[in-house]
Amino acid sequence: MAPLRQDSYFLIYPRSRTTLVQFGIGEETFVPPSWEVPTRVYRDEEGQLTSFESAEVVYPIVDGRIADLDGLLYFLKLIYKSILSHWIAEHPDTWEAHASNIPMLLLTHYSWSQREQELITQYVFEEMRLNHFMVVPAALSISYAFGSIQNCLVIDIGATHTDIVPIVDYVPLDYMAYSAPIGGDDINAKLATLLPGWSPEQIEDLKKSPIFEVLSKDAKDQSRFNFDDDAADGEDNDEGTLDVAAIVTSGRDTREILEERERNKNKEQVSNSQLETNVFADRTGKQINVGKQRFQGCDDLLKGISQACGMVLAQIDEIPKNRAIWENILIAGATSEITGFREALLTQLCEDNLVLEPEGEKHQREQDMMASMPKQRKNKYIGSASVSGGFLTSLEYLQSPTIIKSPKFPDYFTEWKKHGYGEVAFLGAQIVSKQVFGHSNDSFFMTRDKYDEKGPAIIWDVCF
Repeated sequence: MAPLRQDSYFLIYPRSRTTLVQFGIGEETFVPPSWEVPTRVYRDEEGQLTSFESAEVVYPIVDGRIADLDGLLYFLKLIYKSILSHWIAEHPDTWEAHASNIPMLLLTHYSWSQREQELITQYVFEEMRLNHFMVVPAALSISYAFGSIQNCLVIDIGATHTDIVPIVDYVPLDYMAYSAPIGGDDINAKLATLLPGWSPEQIEDLKKSPIFEVLSKDAKDQSRFNFDDDAADGEDNDEGTLDVAAIVTSGRDTREILEERERNKNKEQVSNSQLETNVFADRTGKQINVGKQRFQGCDDLLKGISQACGMVLAQIDEIPKNRAIWENILIAGATSEITGFREALLTQLCEDNLVLEPEGEKHQREQDMMASMPKQRKNKYIGSASVSGGFLTSLEYLQSPTIIKSPKFPDYFTEWKKHGYGEVAFLGAQIVSKQVFGHSNDSFFMTRDKYDEKGPAIIWDVCF
């Protein structure tokens, strides 16, 4: 079959609180999702689902899991009809050609059962009347956004939960996945205790502001703050010596130059961590002053995620796979966009899980290796072997992890780079949709013909 038109791709990522939606992707580059809508519908007095506000609110997804399948199906159809109506209004002459060739890609949570996914498939083909459909696990989509990593650990931090999903040989191990009952709201709760007079909206705005940071140990040591309450605040550093010769040769008034120098000094200031207080604007535009609390609130979340990651990866016994996963930690979710959060999480993972070989064992292993080597090779290394010497780098310590790191985000998507990579799962969906729907091979998605032949179970024949 011919490739489907990119301007008619329908991508949707339903989450617990909001859903990301996009209709059509760019030819040259990918852009952040067009819409973010609340994931909720309503039920009227007669028990019928509706989009009009009523007494009973239905949240189809709670902590990633499907809490109300009928509500989710109605929500998907509601979003699709709204987008189609918008398209018809803008393109009245071409909508019929587009309506019959709209491919839908749905990002799913690892907890969704086979039965639930089959019912969704049935609804898409029979009620929404779409002819092309595919589902992609959100964790796998994140791995594709980072460049299709074969073995990795996906940490997707939500508001009330954090999903931890290991991927081995491009396959998400859902049976090993774990949803930790901690998330971004835990930061808000901690800040509420530190700032008791603040409203929830002000606390949320502080968390999303650029002055809210997670400081490393070194940054805390260099900070003006007394985090351990055992030292006085640091004094201002000298900003540089005054160039008298430059003042004399400039021909300008000395007072004017000194005032300008002072203004520039105040403008540049020191880094955020060295300011006793800093200011941010809340959603109403009000300027709010905040002190040390802008660096606090994340410690419990970081420790909880780190412990959960260690618990999940302890189930993988194959050392080479385990080592490869620890070397590819993928961190996603809006909370991960807090300045310094990713670095702090990697540091916490290293503190809690990194295995360092004892020096005594390392020395003994070195001696045993030397003793077992042929004489010719042994002579080559005598006098040069050391902890960081030549041949030792090829010897592997038989425990894992000895290295924990995270790959860089793809920086060649300029619009996403400006937007931030908290919603990187949607970027992965865009990449997958272009690879799958833009190809003449339809083996990775469901078509009307395939569905008519095998029914909803066809989803397991073409799952990505």
